[in-house]
Amino acid sequence: MRFLQAFKPIGLDLLATIFFVTTFWLSGNIVLATMVGVGAGLARFGYIQFRRQPVGALQYLSVVLVVVTGITTIITKNPHFVMIKSSLISLAVGAVMLRTNWMAPYLPPIVTDNIDSRIVGWTSRGWGILQIVLAIANAFVAFTFSTNVWAWYASIVPASAQVLAFTAQYVIFRMLVRRNIRARMAVQAA
Repeated sequence: MRFLQAFKPIGLDLLATIFFVTTFWLSGNIVLATMVGVGAGLARFGYIQFRRQPVGALQYLSVVLVVVTGITTIITKNPHFVMIKSSLISLAVGAVMLRTNWMAPYLPPIVTDNIDSRIVGWTSRGWGILQIVLAIANAFVAFTFSTNVWAWYASIVPASAQVLAFTAQYVIFRMLVRRNIRARMAVQAA
């Protein structure tokens, strides 16, 4: 259950994309899918506001990009605007992740007490690199292939890459925490 609790923020951030892609697959209508995706993004943002949870600058940027690219796609009926949105968000998120130790406030005390802060910092930057790579890959697919190919890509590759990275980080951090706790207990027992 701890893994699912730790994964929850990533899953919630992907909801608007899941709604968008599912609607596009079912209807084949980019305008309808965009409206559903924008609605889901705004609903998620409204829920955060309603619960009085802290809203970071990147969450504000994300909702603005969702609305602007969504409205532009609806008006022009050009899917490239909404298709490139995730690249813009990933680039912004990646840039912040590269420059800050964004992960530290999200980690429970058992992790911060048992893992060197440099490891957490490098892991934070690793997430930034992943976001930038995903942004470039999304832009390439969006402008090289059809909307259908992009929809399949957008629904599978970024989420899978993030789940895989998160799982690897979770397993590695868990092993490091256990190792360090055992080492400290061995020293205390001696």
